[in-house]
Amino acid sequence: MQTSLAKFAGKSLAVAAVLAATSLNASALTILGGPIVGSSFSDVTIGTISVSSLSEVTGGLFAATSVTFSAPFSFTFTLDQVTFTSGKVGALVGDLDASAAGFHFTNVAAGNYTVKASGTLDGLGQAPGFALVGANYSVTATPVPEPETHALMLAGLGIVGFVASRRKAG
Repeated sequence: MQTSLAKFAGKSLAVAAVLAATSLNASALTILGGPIVGSSFSDVTIGTISVSSLSEVTGGLFAATSVTFSAPFSFTFTLDQVTFTSGKVGALVGDLDASAAGFHFTNVAAGNYTVKASGTLDGLGQAPGFALVGANYSVTATPVPEPETHALMLAGLGIVGFVASRRKAG
């Protein structure tokens, strides 16, 4: 009896894991901002992140190091190196990524969030004072437990409490 119960529990756990994994919706995207000109920039808009439901948003800012042109020109143009001093995603607070170029927010409500960046250019590219910046990010929907999950948990706690009280009385 116990082995068939263990098999059933194992199968149920496997089905639950598959359902949980398929219910999460993750999308990895890139947004490209316009060119940066000068030795520094402040709160330059990179683009917009759209969130359709309660989600976790993770990502980071980046700067292109070069631009390569193909035939008939065929050459590579090096750009300034960028040091990011800060990044913002809308009015979100509580960034779990401590780096200036990264971001990680949990429990983000549905909506559109503007990504902004600040930083400096090193002036060592082939056109000093010129850079291209952008952001990579992913949005993962936060799973919301069904009412049945809470009911099963409360029933389990009730049974544990009942068993504990019977042992104490006996």
